[in-house]
Amino acid sequence: MTRIQPFSFFRISSLLLVVSVTTAFSSISLFCNGDGRIHGRNNDESLTSSRSSSTLASSATIPSHRPKVGFGRWGPLQSIRNTGTLLKNSQKPTTDDNPCPLQQKTADILSLDSIRSTLIRQEETIIFALIERAQYLSNDIVYKENGFDDLGGFGSTIPESKDVQDDPLSFLEYALIGTEALHCGIRRYTSPEENAFFPSRLPSAPIGFLPNLEYPKDLLSSTGDASNVNFNEILLQRYIKEIVPAISISGDDEQHGSTVMADITILQALSRRVHYGKFVAESKYLSDPVEYQRLVDADDADGVMKLLTNQVVEDKILRRSRLKAATYGREPLLANLPKIEGTDNTSIVAAAAASAVVAALEAMEGQECSIDSDGGTVKSIKEQGKINPAVVEAIYRDIIIPLTKDIEVAYLYLRCGKCPPADFTPPNMLTNMLCMIREF
Repeated sequence: MTRIQPFSFFRISSLLLVVSVTTAFSSISLFCNGDGRIHGRNNDESLTSSRSSSTLASSATIPSHRPKVGFGRWGPLQSIRNTGTLLKNSQKPTTDDNPCPLQQKTADILSLDSIRSTLIRQEETIIFALIERAQYLSNDIVYKENGFDDLGGFGSTIPESKDVQDDPLSFLEYALIGTEALHCGIRRYTSPEENAFFPSRLPSAPIGFLPNLEYPKDLLSSTGDASNVNFNEILLQRYIKEIVPAISISGDDEQHGSTVMADITILQALSRRVHYGKFVAESKYLSDPVEYQRLVDADDADGVMKLLTNQVVEDKILRRSRLKAATYGREPLLANLPKIEGTDNTSIVAAAAASAVVAALEAMEGQECSIDSDGGTVKSIKEQGKINPAVVEAIYRDIIIPLTKDIEVAYLYLRCGKCPPADFTPPNMLTNMLCMIREF
């Protein structure tokens, strides 16, 4: 059993400081929405939550000249009033007492302005998915071709894939193909931010009764087929060979179905994250098209990589991912805190803050590690909480960020009218990776 070291003076002081500060600011909870957003009170501009008590609601009103504002997955939503733009099923007139429901256009969802906040939001999705997968043993059989007998059946329902329906499949591939076929039917892969792992096995079109969504035409460039850059073939192999051994303990717990479902959740989240490199690359290209064109014309892939790299941002990502993993991967620290009774938000906030401080300190004091192609260098999988924060940081440093930048380079080459170098094409990258694995 690992012995817990006594807190240093610095750690005790940090805890006391956080508890005192959270106590002083506990009154802020009076102005929080039900989903945790804080709104200050400034004359007649205060906003109230639909969950607020009648007393608070009566003391904080929304002026009739200010539209209601809400928050969706992609940011602020603007209420639409008296514009004639109504939902199909809405028959009531739009008045101050009966405003039109909040609406948001698909074109606004994928604006370049939302890229940074979207990438930060995706960190929670990825980290929670890694924590979920870490509870199972490695279950290597689910990644082996023909590990289970009589897999198949998807190809027969998809005419375009009849030529590959007899390919040997692993259990993960079988489940992933079926999941993608289902998601394709509900328009997942009509979105420019989504990329299938098995595009040749997808149905030809979504379900007929679903209307087409309108996406911005100039969000990604179609020059050289740049918008269709897809590195999922590399991602899938790196996940199996590197990430799974890093986050799971070797063995078989017979939870094969749950394992592949957790795998699919991670893979889809990782795919979305790394392929956001195309949006990042387009934004960077538009900021300096002349220089990127010059570097590509000179076939200077290293120069392109250097120009698009922002080390300060990458360091922030690594530090943030490690801290989030340490925070989300541990149980709340309650042993030495007062009993939480009734609706006393002060104790709840103090407990959460104290847990966050301890998690942050442990994350910063933890050991360093790296993810190798054999996945064998990371052995301390559960030394700290449900997942080792150092492992999560290593996944970002050694896999997510480099693969994102490789996609950016490939996109920029195609965007500038040239084929990317061999080192930035999935088939050659996959060959090189497998050669490296065989050397270990």
